[in-house]
Amino acid sequence: MPDISERSKNYMGSPIRKLAAMIEKAGFDPDMISFGGGAPSLTPPKEVLEEMCRRVKENPQKTTAYCSTIGLPKTRQAISDDLKEWEKIDIPADSISITTGGTEALYVTLQTLLDPGDEIITSDPSYLGYREPIKLTGAKEVMIPTTWEKDFQINQEKVKEALGKKTKAILIASPDNPTGTLYNKDSLKFLTDVAEDHDLWLITDDIYKHIVFKGKFTNSRCYGAEEKTITCCSFSKTASVPGLRIGYLYGPEKVVRKISEIKQATTLTPSRTAQYAVRKFLENKGKIKREYLSKVVIPTYKARKEKMQECIDQYLAEANYSEPNGAFYFFPDINKYLERMNMNELQFADMLLKEEKVVVVPGRFFGAQGKGHVRLTFVSETEERIEKGFQRMQRFIERHSKHS
Repeated sequence: MPDISERSKNYMGSPIRKLAAMIEKAGFDPDMISFGGGAPSLTPPKEVLEEMCRRVKENPQKTTAYCSTIGLPKTRQAISDDLKEWEKIDIPADSISITTGGTEALYVTLQTLLDPGDEIITSDPSYLGYREPIKLTGAKEVMIPTTWEKDFQINQEKVKEALGKKTKAILIASPDNPTGTLYNKDSLKFLTDVAEDHDLWLITDDIYKHIVFKGKFTNSRCYGAEEKTITCCSFSKTASVPGLRIGYLYGPEKVVRKISEIKQATTLTPSRTAQYAVRKFLENKGKIKREYLSKVVIPTYKARKEKMQECIDQYLAEANYSEPNGAFYFFPDINKYLERMNMNELQFADMLLKEEKVVVVPGRFFGAQGKGHVRLTFVSETEERIEKGFQRMQRFIERHSKHS
């Protein structure tokens, strides 16, 4: 058999996706409690589902046909109107491209902006889904250490030290995965100033922009660098439609057009059916979206977040953490427990799953700063099951601890 490419040999698949596949293969076990994946667990708005059904029934050929690579004009205009309504920024429809989820938006953006040998700055920890797409461009990821003591805000001095001739871009997520950090004004102003002063691309991953519990999301463009910023977004979290694989990106029109040309080599065109669905979600100045977020999404996830925080304080009282302002995650430092059990967080996660059927994600997957941490998501379990999961975790720790 001929050999495969060196690129593919060096590519490491997402450990979270591997975990999801393993659990799926094992079949659904109602006794398993997952603090692992970040997929929404809520039913999408009924109006969105009804619109999809209506479109398919009334005009099945058109609803499932190709469209332009950049996406349907009416869908892009709906997103433009939505950005103006919710974020007070004016992004023309021609500066927006519809993508097959936020993951593709990020991938084609990186492929368009980066060359082999370039450097791109990210935070440590940061979303593990950045690592491999950056590697595929031939660029180097330069990770800036952040800590829970500083609420995982960007370390400005470390960024300045990292800047060099090869620096091409900065990539941030706010709210962040795995930490739930919402970047404050000082961090955003600093990063936009750096992009302007050093002529860098600022790539913002705004996937969780509507999942905010404390504070307020602010688009980085409010602080500058508008012509140097590309933003990647998704409807997966906001509308609870991850399986529709519908996202979008926006930035300077000339660059967005080039990104869309790169997209022709991946998925060619976004789903028409999914575009009709999200257009319904955004219509009438976001009436469905506003009600769904305010009456379903935020209240549900906020209650689960508060229950998880209560459980961390009760069952993992020696853990250190920064309270997340948004997204779906806690990222506690459990080093005190790991030392007592004489194991690292990889072993902890593996044994916890096998012995107690509780899924957590090892922190080092998100960067060197994540060692000794675990990512815990509150998106998929009820408050009752969240507490049950922590009771099992406490039982596991007590069983394996070496008491002096």
